[in-house]
Amino acid sequence: MTDPATSVRAPVSLSSRFQWLDSVRGLAIIWIAFFHFVLAYKGDYPLPITLSSFGSFVEGCAPTSLFGSFSCAIEGLIIGLFQRGAQGVGVFVLFSGFGLTYSLVRKGDLAPAWGKWFKRRFVRLFPIYWLAHLIFLVSPFQVHDAVDYRFILSLFGERVYPIDTAFYYFVPAWWFVGLLLQLYIVFPLLYYLMRRMGPARFLALAILVAAVSRYLIFSVLSADGNYLQGGFFGCRLWEFAAGMILGKLMAESPDRTLELLLSPVSFVAGVVLYTLAVLTYRPDFLFSFSDGFSGMGLSLIMIHLAAGIDRVPWLGKAFAAAGVYSYSIYLLHQPYVMYFGGVLTTFHIGAVLLVGAVAIMVVSVLSMWLERGVNGVVDRYVRH
Repeated sequence: MTDPATSVRAPVSLSSRFQWLDSVRGLAIIWIAFFHFVLAYKGDYPLPITLSSFGSFVEGCAPTSLFGSFSCAIEGLIIGLFQRGAQGVGVFVLFSGFGLTYSLVRKGDLAPAWGKWFKRRFVRLFPIYWLAHLIFLVSPFQVHDAVDYRFILSLFGERVYPIDTAFYYFVPAWWFVGLLLQLYIVFPLLYYLMRRMGPARFLALAILVAAVSRYLIFSVLSADGNYLQGGFFGCRLWEFAAGMILGKLMAESPDRTLELLLSPVSFVAGVVLYTLAVLTYRPDFLFSFSDGFSGMGLSLIMIHLAAGIDRVPWLGKAFAAAGVYSYSIYLLHQPYVMYFGGVLTTFHIGAVLLVGAVAIMVVSVLSMWLERGVNGVVDRYVRH
């Protein structure tokens, strides 16, 4: 989701070229929403559909003709794509680092007033988050955990301790807020290190920290897997640092950086990195590198997809709007789309996806409206 405190507001001369950034976020949040919808729908699909299970799925579909086999294969590919929507979070981790860094480097702010910086971050992060808590206390279609001490902790963004019961508490998707807060807290140090070490050495350090953290948690300590997902920021430092470096390059050399991002070379690099993510997603030490490869690879691929979508003006504007308000969409979508996905388990997948698209569109529009209203109140009574 768009980091609510770091939405890039590019100079006028660059504004049209920055629509791709919001479109990338829009693609990612819609992908995540469809993931939750399909996760609730389930149907007769293996979870997830992989290369090894794809053939058996098509056979189980029992096609009676060549067209039927083709239809089953397309259905499996679509469901397999949506089943991987959770990977879109890595794109948001990367572009959170991008937004925070771009805004500072563009201003030439080498020594920010960190007190004011934290205030701006928190003022944008919490009001809509608090409103989401209140909405889901009284909302229909929502079956949540018991309201206890974890609810108070969640209001402050504490979703780490106790990791087994707090991480997915109330609305499971909100674990990302806890990760975002951790990254906010360490960002001043990371910003200093990036300037001191330079992009290459800083990224190498971030990759080392992420890989070692993941290896120790997964293979040595056998700790709760929620730490890998976002319970400990170090496990996602690779993607965040890559975003910081991209933000620095974009602020300093926008033309050259954008040209490189939109080149065929970057698309091929994205495919290679994502392929490495798939190959390293296995229960051994290689798993330490999977999320980093995935976040970087998907970000490059989605940049190209967004650039293609933006060639269709109305479609580009729709996805860009979802990207601008992706934080509120992320906070508010899950219980509703999962409810509708869960009640459609006997329907054909075509009808299911149509209902899902409508449900996600409605939730997105309402989320945008709420976030705009909250930001207006905050701007009027808090920021000024």
